[in-house]
Amino acid sequence: MKTRHVHVLAITLLLCACASSQPVTQIDKDTYLLVASSRWHGNDGVAIQAMQQADDWCRQQGRRMRVIGSERSEGVIGVMPPKVMLSFKCDAPA
Repeated sequence: MKTRHVHVLAITLLLCACASSQPVTQIDKDTYLLVASSRWHGNDGVAIQAMQQADDWCRQQGRRMRVIGSERSEGVIGVMPPKVMLSFKCDAPA
C-alpha cells in the first residue's frame, strides 16, 4: 500500500513540475504580468492556464480580470516549452 502512495506522489510531482508559472508581478497600478509555460499543454493550453491564474489572482482581491495584452512563443517540442506572457488589470466589480 505504501508503494502505491509513493508512486501516486511521484507522478503528481512530475506532472506539476512540467507546468509552471512565475509569480504575478505588478507592473502598474492594478496592472499585472504573468508568465506561464508547460511541456504538457500546447500553445492554447498554456494561454488558458495563464488566463485562469490571472482570473484567480483578481478574484482573490475581490476584483475582475481584464486582459490588456499577451505574447506567446511557440516553443520547440522536447527542447523549450511554449510560453505565454499575459498582462492584465484587476478592475473593480461592476
